[in-house]
Amino acid sequence: GHETPRSKPFPDVYLAAAAALDVDPARCAIIEDTVTGATAGVAAGATVFGYCPGEPGHSSAEALHAAGVVQVFRDMEALPHLLAAWRRAA
Repeated sequence: GHETPRSKPFPDVYLAAAAALDVDPARCAIIEDTVTGATAGVAAGATVFGYCPGEPGHSSAEALHAAGVVQVFRDMEALPHLLAAWRRAA
């Protein structure tokens, strides 16, 4: 993110990552735990999942939903299943 002109909440870091991978951002899944990061991912046109373990330093589930995440999860063990379902639906 330090190599992009703007940092989150602007989408530059995610757009640069997608370009480096030669992938359309719309085909990217992003995991974020803050409104700032979620806002950046949504602005990039990616699908954003919100990680909300309920600990200090993470945005609330409500705030992540308001920022545009498609789903909030609380345990990283759930992530493989969420991503697999997202890929099947894509």
